[in-house]
Amino acid sequence: MTPHRTAQDRTTQHRTARLLLIGMLAASIPILTACSGLTTGTTALQGEWVLDSGSDAEGVFIAPLQPITLTFEGDSLSGQAPCNPYSGPIAEGPGASGTGAILLGGLTRTEMGCVEQEQNQLESRYFAALEAVDRSTLDADSLELTGDSIFLRFERADD
Repeated sequence: MTPHRTAQDRTTQHRTARLLLIGMLAASIPILTACSGLTTGTTALQGEWVLDSGSDAEGVFIAPLQPITLTFEGDSLSGQAPCNPYSGPIAEGPGASGTGAILLGGLTRTEMGCVEQEQNQLESRYFAALEAVDRSTLDADSLELTGDSIFLRFERADD
């Protein structure tokens, strides 16, 4: 024969279950934080980068009239192209090492034209290249983004 549980026994059991659940949730916060927040895994890439050189299937990029920048902040990116500022999400990041697969989301940008026609062409090629990268390689203060016939080399901006 099983003894009947009193209301106080049930209350104590519920409190114990709640405390256990709260403890499990508290223990999982570091894991959840590592898996979200910077869901893309771009920790090592954080900060501003300046394009040092680039090329695509058409060949080597011409020199920009102003620095081309790329800034990683959290799980998004932004920067300045030859004519227009841009931004977008990072769909996948390379992890803590900064080297590995990377996928950039759809970029948004203003649509001001450059004064120089060749700078307009450079900007179009840069955006196409940036959207086609699928791998990053981080080495000290140098970041390379590559893809099929794409090579973009950035240097960390001076702070």
